[in-house]
Amino acid sequence: MKYKAILPILGFEDEKEYELSHIEGPFYKLEGKNASFTLINPFFLRDDYEFEIDDEIAKKLNLKEDNVIVLNILTPNTPFDKSTINFAAPLVFNTQDKVFGQVVLDKYNYSLAQEIGDFLGERDES
Repeated sequence: MKYKAILPILGFEDEKEYELSHIEGPFYKLEGKNASFTLINPFFLRDDYEFEIDDEIAKKLNLKEDNVIVLNILTPNTPFDKSTINFAAPLVFNTQDKVFGQVVLDKYNYSLAQEIGDFLGERDES
């Protein structure tokens, strides 16, 4: 699906259009003309990930309860459990209008680069 970046990804302000595709399980790929990102559904890994989107951003993205998905940028590493996830700046998608934005969660104590291995052990035990 094609999406327009209303609130661009930091460092990629010139990239305006992306293709979002589901890879498998919690993983997605977001591809623009000059940038490509691996994304992950954060709720697959953690049930304590929550935040509020301020009204101005929600209005810009025209968010409603039934048209939102949240994905986070994953930086793959070898071994895979050393891959990192940016929980501090999720990508919030409006699935109906096909727009998205990166939302910086400066009021929360989430990491910019938390290792996925911190969560994989927890999933194996449950």
